Parts: sequence; C-alpha cells; structure tokens
Amino acid sequence: MPVLLLMPKKVRAPYRSYKSSDFSKENSDDLGQDEDDDKSSNKSAGVLSKCTLWPVSKFEKINVLNCALQDGEPKVQSGSMHNLVVFPIEIFIKIFEILEHSGELKPKFMRVCKLFYQIILPMIYRAPHLRATNFFKFVETLSNNKRLGHYIYSLDLAYVNQSGKNAFVARLLKQSKAHLESFVAPQTSFGFGPLIALKNCQNLKILDLRLVSETSSIEINDYQEISWPAGLTFLRLSGGIDDDFPFHSNLPSSITSLEFAHCPSITDFGLKQFLNKIGANLKSFKVQYPMPGLKGNTLDDVFHLCPNLRVLEVYVDYLSSTFFDESLFGGVDYSKCLRTLYINSSGSLGTSNRLDPIDLAIALEDGRFPLLKNVQCTAKLGWNPKSESVRYIAEELDERNGGLYIGY
Repeated sequence: MPVLLLMPKKVRAPYRSYKSSDFSKENSDDLGQDEDDDKSSNKSAGVLSKCTLWPVSKFEKINVLNCALQDGEPKVQSGSMHNLVVFPIEIFIKIFEILEHSGELKPKFMRVCKLFYQIILPMIYRAPHLRATNFFKFVETLSNNKRLGHYIYSLDLAYVNQSGKNAFVARLLKQSKAHLESFVAPQTSFGFGPLIALKNCQNLKILDLRLVSETSSIEINDYQEISWPAGLTFLRLSGGIDDDFPFHSNLPSSITSLEFAHCPSITDFGLKQFLNKIGANLKSFKVQYPMPGLKGNTLDDVFHLCPNLRVLEVYVDYLSSTFFDESLFGGVDYSKCLRTLYINSSGSLGTSNRLDPIDLAIALEDGRFPLLKNVQCTAKLGWNPKSESVRYIAEELDERNGGLYIGY
C-alpha cells in the first residue's frame, strides 16, 4: 500500500505593510507611522508621495501594491514630466561604478549622451591609466582644460618611461593638486621641479618613491623644516637616506603603512628610530631585500615597537631563530592584531634554517597570534609541507578561514 509522505512546509514571516521613506534622509523608520496615515494614503491609491524624492534624478516612488488592489491610477504631478529622464540617475551611477571597479568602463561610453558624459567623466579621470604613449597628450589635455585636474585623485606614473623634462611631471602635479591623494613617482624625470610641485598637494595620503632612480643634488641641512602632508597614511622609502633622516625629521602621526626597500645607508639604529616615533600607529610594515645595514636580529622586537600591526612582511635575513619565542613578547599582547604575515628569504647561506615551522606552530597553539589568518612564505625557508608542524599550521589557519601559502 503506497505511503503518502508529507514534506515540512516552510514557515514564513507574517506580512507587514511598509511605506516608502525619504531617500535622502537617514535612520528613517516607516514602521512607526500612525494607522491614520495609512488610511489616508490608501484613499488615493498609488499617489506619488512628495517626501520620497530621489536626490539627483528627483524621481518619486509609487505605491504599486495599493494601486493594484484598489483599481486606482497614480496621480501625475503638475508640470511637464516629459523633460525628466525615464530612468533614475542614481541607478546609472551605480552601474558605471560597477563597470569602473571591474575595469570595463570605457571612455567611448561618454559619447552616448550628455548625461553619460557628465557621469563618466569624473570616473575616468579619478585614476587615469597613464603610459608612455599617452602621457604627453594627457598633460596637454589638462593644460587646455584645467577643470579636469579637479577630478584626479590618484596618479600612478610607474609605467611612464620617458626621458622628458621634469616640467611635465611638475605641471601634472600642479594641475591635480586640489584632490590628489595617491602618487607613485616615475623612474625618471622626477627631480627638483616635481618635488616643489609636490608640496602643494595637501590632501596627499599615499606617496610612493620606490622607483625613483634619478639622483638629485638637493641637500637638506635641517630635517625638521620638512613639511609633510597632514593626511599622509602610506610612506615607502628607498634610496640614499641615512640614520639622520628618521632621527631629526618630524614624521606625521597619520602614517599607518611604512615600507623600506633598497636603503643601503639605513642601519638598525635608524630603522628603530622610525619605529619608535610612529610604530604605535602602524598597521602595515614591510621591509624588502636588500638592506645591508641591518643585522641578523634587527626585526626580532618588531611586535614590541609596532603593537597594532595587522600586516607584516619580513625577510629571515633580519630575523633570528627566536623570532616566535615567548621571551620576545614579554608577557604582553603585542601580536594580538596581526592578521597577515609574509616571510621571505634572499636564499643566502644560513637563511634556509633560520626559522623552524615548529616555532610558529607553538606560537599559534599558545594563542600569541589569535587573529592570524594568512601566512605566506617562500620555499627557500626549507619548510616541508608534509611535516607535522607545517600541517598543523595549515589546519589551524584553515579553521580561521585563512591558509598557509608556500611559494615556489
């Protein structure tokens, strides 16, 4: 005899009537409206509510449900409605922002209509993609229309390999100084002129000078006279700076990300002067190879000098075998904020066995890195993926929705 199986039915939440709220107001709560307001709104089913204007397109919402239930027709506001666009501008903006984020926003879209031109133009110039082929034309365009420079927030000249005059880079910085927040200097054509123009960029947050290879004859006798941008958050240093620079300069406390690369004159004393001044504010700290002035244990106390680090990138060339030992933490929660750790190696003699994975496994088990999720290391460390300690690290990080990544 067949048996009838009754499948469980999904329990749904009770239906509630919601009214549209003001699009431009925050923290609005339509559930607190009185019942009298609901009755009055139902009398004119589908009536456009004057308090639901969209801020840009001036569109108003229609209560389609009441209109359908009571066989009503929405009232049309007095005045000519045919002059308005048939689609909210806010939705256009959202679509173009998605295209911009995915890299599919093209300048040719601005040819469709004037509305598209006005929406896309600031997005195109926000972070222009500059190469050696279009750099001079871009500078000329800004010279002819200075208004375009106000749309620029980020300038990346890393791919601009040209041997032109410094005046082109200086002119570009002057024209985009109003809202410029991020600047990556080119390898050449960055001398005294661009440095003078850079001082006018008061909204600068990210300054990357790692690619600069052109020597400059600038001599700084008093580092305290250097005026840094008030909102500077990212600083990467490379080149011939020495220990006097961090000792005498007044670095802004707004810096949260600091990187060093190819600084042969910086010793462990100068590096720790940097960290003593702004280490408590740093959330990201990276040291690239080579740094010949650093010792083999210079970065052992990095968690003591930078207690709020979330991202750390180090080379084992500047670490000792006791880097993960409990004795360096001093019983204080110096590493409670760390989330991402990069461990690299130059491959020099004596670095393949500098750090043992069992030390990191013990540190994870003891709770010294409670928020650590991702660890990326190089195969030059000699860590065997099949060893028990490496497998424990991988399993522990996997439970935290992260992982252990070994690069070959």
